[in-house]
Amino acid sequence: MYEVRLKRLRELLSENNLGALFVSNPANRRYLSGFTAEDHQVGESAGYLLISQDRAVLLTDPRYAERAKKETNWQINIYKKDFFKETVSLFEEFPKPIGFEAQHLTYRFYQKISEFIEVIPTKNIVETLRKIKDKEEIETIKVALSIAKKLFLELERFLRAGKTEKEIAWWIEEKIRKEYRAELAFPPIVASGANAAIPHATPSEKPIREKEPIIIDLGARWNGYCSDMTRTFYLGEKDETFKKIYNLVAKAQSLVFSKICAGMMTNKADTIAREFFKRQNYKDEFLHSLGHGVGILVHEPPSLSPREPFEKLQENMIVTVEPGLYLEGWGGVRLEDMVLIKKDKAIVL
Repeated sequence: MYEVRLKRLRELLSENNLGALFVSNPANRRYLSGFTAEDHQVGESAGYLLISQDRAVLLTDPRYAERAKKETNWQINIYKKDFFKETVSLFEEFPKPIGFEAQHLTYRFYQKISEFIEVIPTKNIVETLRKIKDKEEIETIKVALSIAKKLFLELERFLRAGKTEKEIAWWIEEKIRKEYRAELAFPPIVASGANAAIPHATPSEKPIREKEPIIIDLGARWNGYCSDMTRTFYLGEKDETFKKIYNLVAKAQSLVFSKICAGMMTNKADTIAREFFKRQNYKDEFLHSLGHGVGILVHEPPSLSPREPFEKLQENMIVTVEPGLYLEGWGGVRLEDMVLIKKDKAIVL
């Protein structure tokens, strides 16, 4: 699997006239090498990759040396004190020009490495590969998604008036970690009542109540791959406003499901839902993009957005379809599912 990914990357190096690529993004590092260590904050790294047409080196420090040996069959270069001084001779061995990931590498790191070796900026080279999921990735994502689905079924029984948003969010996190032995794809969103009008609300001490919308957005991470799913709950007999808004969101999602496929432009997919809401006189209540790619990261390309850059959807991309309507002072409704893009249709996972 990793050899296939390296082969595809090397084709892109040739297309971009690069002698080598210096990889600093931890998601790209994992995708290419299988090295699972994570970078926990900006400016801290578990390692880097240096890749040319005939060499692939993982650079890391002694804390991760044994892990690297177990998880990869790459050449491993260990730096102990000064990354720049200790690796400059290795960089000099690689063909030029050497590209770096401009969207990830900090400016300070760029300044420092430029003192020792000339590097040039690149954009989304590895991300281009990651957008198209292989068989193993698709199956792993399905497992992560099955955990999310089970959690939502359990939530139907768990939700009761009086429980706070924070209490529910902590219950979700505990379930993912303790019962399903998985990781969080992202901190759960639990937003009720007026808070549900905020698409990315932070769970608060507010108790949930009957007769108000309750948006819950959660995801699990399994073997390094994420799921992302949203449902909107309502306790008690549904009022006319909730039924109307919920049904509009559900219809918008179904409409996208029926049309989205390979070859469609990402902004066109967004437009399907956005124009539907506009026809229903809710032009300004859809506050975010229709969806996004999901993989090693919960938010990754492509973006189903009305904003540039636009691109064509391709077979075996996995994206979310998550239309929503948000009414200030009342709340909101969002429904989110992940779909696998195919030639003439999308498969709802």
